Amino acid sequence: MYQSINPIVLWRVSRGEEKQSLHVGSFDLMRILHGVSGLFLLILLTVAFGCGGGGGGRANVPPPSGSTSPSGELLVGITDAEGDFISYLVDVVSLTLHRQNGDTVEVLPLETRIDFSELTEVTELVTVASVPEGQYDSVVIRLDFSDSDIIVQDNDGNPLEVTAVDEDGLALDRVDVRLTLTSTDVIQIAAGRPAAFSLDFDLDASNTIDMALQQVVVSPFLLATPELETDREHRVGGALKSVNTETSEIELRIRPFRLRTGQFGEFTIGIDSETQFEVNGEGLTGAAGLEAMVLLDSGVPVGAWGTISLDGMAADVVLAGSSVPFSDADVVVGVVSGRLGGDLAIRGAHVLFADGRRVFRGDFAVSLTEDTVVTAPGFDSGALSKMSVSVGQRIVAWGEFSTDTSMVATRLRMRMNQLTAQVVQSAPLAVDLFYLNSRRAHIYDFSGTGAMPEMDADPDHYEIDTGLLSLAGIADGDLVRVRGLVSPFGTAPADYVGRTVIDVQTDFRAALLHLGWREGASQPFSVVDPEVLEIDLAEARKTLRVRGVPAEYLEE
Repeated sequence: MYQSINPIVLWRVSRGEEKQSLHVGSFDLMRILHGVSGLFLLILLTVAFGCGGGGGGRANVPPPSGSTSPSGELLVGITDAEGDFISYLVDVVSLTLHRQNGDTVEVLPLETRIDFSELTEVTELVTVASVPEGQYDSVVIRLDFSDSDIIVQDNDGNPLEVTAVDEDGLALDRVDVRLTLTSTDVIQIAAGRPAAFSLDFDLDASNTIDMALQQVVVSPFLLATPELETDREHRVGGALKSVNTETSEIELRIRPFRLRTGQFGEFTIGIDSETQFEVNGEGLTGAAGLEAMVLLDSGVPVGAWGTISLDGMAADVVLAGSSVPFSDADVVVGVVSGRLGGDLAIRGAHVLFADGRRVFRGDFAVSLTEDTVVTAPGFDSGALSKMSVSVGQRIVAWGEFSTDTSMVATRLRMRMNQLTAQVVQSAPLAVDLFYLNSRRAHIYDFSGTGAMPEMDADPDHYEIDTGLLSLAGIADGDLVRVRGLVSPFGTAPADYVGRTVIDVQTDFRAALLHLGWREGASQPFSVVDPEVLEIDLAEARKTLRVRGVPAEYLEE
């Protein structure tokens, strides 16, 4: 039942110049992260996909041969690139590594429901698995779409629920996606030497949205790298195991994606004097936060954000206890799309219930009062007020539900934001917004964000306070990602306070070119011989997608 695409397709497209033919050779499968200056080097990734069976809970499986070879530790992360998806809930049934000698090892101990749309800004640590020594040259991920919950943005930014179908228009059930690694990217497992592995399920490149039919055609497009990405924030969640104040470390039992059970391994989080904590609603810094963690019971929920290496995590932000969404209360998670007085309009809201349920509400209203407690990373308790919350800010709100779509907040936490934009002025930094928290700029009503109406935030010239951050190498026209907080309501400019600025390198990016012929093509190949295929593009429909790069940027 598997379908395959062979051979591998390799071509070059100059930016701003369209070629009328593609030369295709016979190549070994390679990671599509190569390029040359000023060119995109594109490879149509070969995947195999088809119906699959099995599933349920399980533990890591040793090689069937009964080998007693030593094992090593493997860190597995999952991430995604930005796109037009508000929700993309799919069950990941299994994640299987294939060793060069034919053995297979399952590294996902429990079927896991993942919202891939949440991974556009972070890499989630999924598991720390014990894996037998050896070289692993392919990966198979089994996805179950039978109970998927996929919501996209329409052209006006409104949520639209869609159905996942295959290329023949048939509803998807379980599919297996195989990714073969090149000789330079094989996963090397050795005893006493931890290894890492990142899997990127690129939603934008994997899905073609048909608004009229309310469908999304799924053609899985995956990237795999034998490392954890360095240009993304990393997240790890789980249950508290222990706190060591002498070594300034926290030990977690990993439980990704809000899971309450399962053995996904253990992980160490390192703390320093700059680490920002929120413990049961109280904002603390450094050692004070660690001391508060000591008082918590083993097993309470913990979430941490920072930089992961093979030695552990250097944490920037740690949430614990009731500060972790859904831990012991029903909460609303979303992005402020507009504000009038003390009333926040939340676009793309999700309600996370204490019992683990998750419901998409689309539009939601959160009302702030003088008694609403507002917190944010980097601010101690009491430093913020309801006026600190502005348009574009990601929030988590606790409180009393007035209706199914409204709440009076008793507590609100501002989360770190990420914007993707093109630089229009490098110093001081101003950008043309493509995405703000994965939502397109036109969904936001920036009225009232400025100190005066004429100073309201302008998405075409969005001003960023970068403080003492270095902007060396950033020039007009560059694509950047900036993490930080939106400036308090009614104080712009600046519109946004940046804490991290990333100059996105676009010359060395994985990319995918979709080709199709509306009425079919009797001779899509103008030249066919053992050495080369030449594809005639004269009548073809073409869509170029470059991982992590907005289509608008490619059109510039």
